[in-house]
Amino acid sequence: MKYFKSSQSIPSKGDSWTYYECDDTEKVLRQLTHIPATGELSRVPDPIVKKLYRRELLSPAEAEEFLTLWG
Repeated sequence: MKYFKSSQSIPSKGDSWTYYECDDTEKVLRQLTHIPATGELSRVPDPIVKKLYRRELLSPAEAEEFLTLWG
């Protein structure tokens, strides 16, 4: 598996992190969004978008990071 993340600022909530779990062909299998400042967490077990777009804007993420948040 491969893991990626991206961030964006959300007014009055802080930074939001979106994580992607992908197979070796970079097909998106699961996705989650986490806002650390508020504790909000949104899990998407079967995302509609299955392909990573703008891959150059994503950062690598650790499997542990994703799996801990996924719970």
